Amino acid sequence: MENAISLSVTEPAGLKPAALKGYDRVYLGSEFCQNKLPTAAAFLKLEKLFGGPVTLVTPLLTDGGLDQAAALVKALCAVKRRRPLEVVVNDWGLLRLLKRNKAARPVLGRLLMWEIGEMDKPFLNAFLREYRAAGVETDDPEVLAKLKGVSGPVHFHYPFRFKSVTRFCSYIRDFNSARCRLECGPAFVRLSSRAIPEPIYMQGNAYFIPNKPLRHPLVKRLVKTSVKE
Repeated sequence: MENAISLSVTEPAGLKPAALKGYDRVYLGSEFCQNKLPTAAAFLKLEKLFGGPVTLVTPLLTDGGLDQAAALVKALCAVKRRRPLEVVVNDWGLLRLLKRNKAARPVLGRLLMWEIGEMDKPFLNAFLREYRAAGVETDDPEVLAKLKGVSGPVHFHYPFRFKSVTRFCSYIRDFNSARCRLECGPAFVRLSSRAIPEPIYMQGNAYFIPNKPLRHPLVKRLVKTSVKE
């Protein structure tokens, strides 16, 4: 079982190598907000600090965000590595671009898996081969159950399960298409609602409920989100 930790773009600043001890891989970026794409310099600095594989994490993208993500991938792929750059993808446009990039391997992110998880398995496995997908991401036992028979590895996220996302940022009180000052930070904010019986947390423009690491024959990687409250 591979163990990974997922960091937001602001967390590597001042990070010590000891904080990453015990992990086989580090994720950097966001699956939910295009303003949280890391810079190429920050990504490469983290690779050097960690000394192991770092996965670029990308969200659903606007046209401008797609251009930015494509430029970032191009810059990172210009650096020689022992293995292709792994990129978590949640945008169909970026997935198509990566199909032609042999220096990168896409991993299908949690947003895409809500659609892709419904595919019948022969079609899904053919789709994974066509796009050279290195795996799929999920945090939901229901999605995992639908993946029985999938040919690639499944990566399971914890300690939060994604519930919903919006492009409206409650911190700047506006839609977050343009670059911002990242007022939201990496913290998970617990919300209270009588309409929702279980605890719900907000991080930036995404909402989550708690979950636990799930050990299952399909799960080959556990991805722990770095949590600050």
